[in-house]
Amino acid sequence: METQKTLQVAVGLFRQGLHYQALDQMTQLLAVDPDAGKAWELKGLIEDSLSWHNTSIHSLETATTLIPLSASGQYVLAKNYLESGKTELAQAVFTILLQRDDIPDRLLPALSSYLGRHSEMTQLALQACRTAIRRDPDQADSWLGMAHFMNQLGYPQRQVASVLRKAVSLDPENHHYRLALSNVLERIGYHTEAYHVVKQISRSQLQEINCTSCLERLLDIFDDAHDETRSEICRKKLQQLQSPTDSDRGPVTRNRLPRPPRHMKR
Repeated sequence: METQKTLQVAVGLFRQGLHYQALDQMTQLLAVDPDAGKAWELKGLIEDSLSWHNTSIHSLETATTLIPLSASGQYVLAKNYLESGKTELAQAVFTILLQRDDIPDRLLPALSSYLGRHSEMTQLALQACRTAIRRDPDQADSWLGMAHFMNQLGYPQRQVASVLRKAVSLDPENHHYRLALSNVLERIGYHTEAYHVVKQISRSQLQEINCTSCLERLLDIFDDAHDETRSEICRKKLQQLQSPTDSDRGPVTRNRLPRPPRHMKR
């Protein structure tokens, strides 16, 4: 009973950002009850928040000998393994973590994002997105993440396009999803569909795009579709994004190699 009470106090301190006070509570508890697995796990989580990664690994490994770790504990242990260069151990723990039914929904986006920053973990990042979609198929961000990692892993572009179509259908007002889908459609030669996808981006949204390469791709699509109104919006926005020196030189010119004639598909 005393152990549980001390744990509750420490958790409260931890949530308030009082890490050292929470750590003191765990140190005192473990001096009395060194087999308190939950205390070792909480100690490891606190140490991780203080960037004491090696110490955190030791505490969490000790906890695993006493209790099954929570999903958060496994995540932190795997993360610290990876950042300590213990890639195989990290992959093993992340794999186990993603097989858990009790992994919190809120942890999945953070997990896929973190794994996606490490090329050797891309397959697991994709798995995290798939798990998120299985839990909540109406989350457009999860579909976008799934498409991103599928693309990195070399999946057929038609499959990637199908996933992005789903993201667009769930959040049709999000122009980032439409840009991503149009890029893939252009690559596989579905130029007409690419135009219809980006045509739905509102004129005000076009004017808010600050990505030069995105605007250039849009300009290509609108020029080829003879959509003079949207072409002009993109052209003017590109001019605005030029440096003052470049703007003084005149209108935007793009050094593009000639492209083969388009056979408008779909």
